Amino acid sequence: MTATPEEDPLGRGKFTLSKRVDLLERDRAQQSRALTEFVEKVGKGFTDQQLAQIRAAMREELADAGLRLDGAEHQDEAREDFRFLRRLRLTWDGSTRKVGTAVLTALIGVAMIIFGSGFWQWINSGGK
Repeated sequence: MTATPEEDPLGRGKFTLSKRVDLLERDRAQQSRALTEFVEKVGKGFTDQQLAQIRAAMREELADAGLRLDGAEHQDEAREDFRFLRRLRLTWDGSTRKVGTAVLTALIGVAMIIFGSGFWQWINSGGK
């Protein structure tokens, strides 16, 4: 089954199976070599200039959000702010756990009192 030139613009239909396999292996080797070179070049990390640009961009964006990190004192204050928020969250979670337990205990207690008083009413009425 041979394809028409419109369906096979690269002319692959003219190649034998062994020629196609050879071309595929050569292409794979070339692509692997190109990818390896790319990874080696990029994998060395950022230059100092690129790191400075990234840091500046991050600081600008964080400053726009209201978080200044341009000095050591600002960084320490930001850390303390986050520690405060964590302590507040942990306190809130602990309180809700305790209050939740107290509420459940109270509901169970009320249910037991209602059941117990109904039971004693039934006993006092002679089981009727």
